Amino acid sequence: MNAESLLLAILIVLTLILVIAGIATAFLITSMRAMRSEQQAMRRAIANMDWTSVFSNLQGSSKESVRILDIIDKRLQKLEALEKLQISQSQFKQQQGR
Repeated sequence: MNAESLLLAILIVLTLILVIAGIATAFLITSMRAMRSEQQAMRRAIANMDWTSVFSNLQGSSKESVRILDIIDKRLQKLEALEKLQISQSQFKQQQGR
């Protein structure tokens, strides 16, 4: 009787493990199917995107960036010219003071 009850307990444990493994496998399968359908939907959305408007916006942004960089460059050139002027004026004053 003892051996039979031990065998029955082992069978019950194995059955529970099998059921849990089956449930986990079913969950993984449904998750993978959901991920695949989301991936296909994303591919369709990307394929149907209007890329001309995206590239047009990028081109407009890059043109604006170039314009802003030109403004910054001109301001830096003015600052450098003012700095050179101040240096030459201070050198001239030092020479006058001697």
